[in-house]
Parts: sequence; C-alpha cells; structure tokens
Amino acid sequence: MRGRAPVPTELKIATGNRGRQALPVGEPMPQGEPVMPPGLEGREVELWGELVGMCFWLKRPDSYKMGAWCKLQADFEAGWLKWTPGIWNQWRALGGELGLDPSARARMGMVKRGTKAEDPAAKYFKAA
Repeated sequence: MRGRAPVPTELKIATGNRGRQALPVGEPMPQGEPVMPPGLEGREVELWGELVGMCFWLKRPDSYKMGAWCKLQADFEAGWLKWTPGIWNQWRALGGELGLDPSARARMGMVKRGTKAEDPAAKYFKAA
C-alpha cells in the first residue's frame, strides 16, 4: 500500500477526529490481553513479560508480532554481529509497528506534541 498508513479509528476518536472525515463503520475492535505464542523460551519469555507490562495498547491480535519481535531482540542480545541488514529491517519494522520507539508512539498520538512540558527545547527558549 502506498502512502501514509491509515490512522486507527480508536485513535481518531481519541484525538477528536482532526480531519473531520467520516469514521468507518463496522471496523473490528480487538480486545483482550496479548497471549504468549508457543515456542518462546528463556530471554524471549522475559522480553514478552516486559512488553506486556509496558505496552498497554497492544491487544490479543498483536501476540504473534510481539513474539517475533521478542525472538529477534533475544537474538540481538545474544550476539548481534551475525545479523544481516534484512534482519535489522525486520526488527526495526516490527518495533515500529508495535509502538516500541518514540517516533512510532508519536505517530500513534501517544505523545503530546507542542506542549511546553513535553517540548525538549522549551527549557532553552522563553515565551515572548
């Protein structure tokens, strides 16, 4: 799909539907906590627990994507030198889709932008 990824309806509603476009009808709304997929072991299970504890926005349908990211992250921690550029891209893409980096969370609307308290440059500049 070309262009910008569509904004989830839940996020449109939470941010006040800034574009004032009609909201989709009948869109599936996933429910439930993520469920650990089979095959995770050791550090992968620890990472899973960390993700579930931190990422309150993830739901049950995100479970397998979370499991894949946990496997890649555990592999990275064990010896990342064998990684190829393709694996790096998978790791980065999965993390971004799950909201594991600041720019992904900002795109999801989870970071208030433009407020003085959140603006890192605010402490260097006084309001006119």
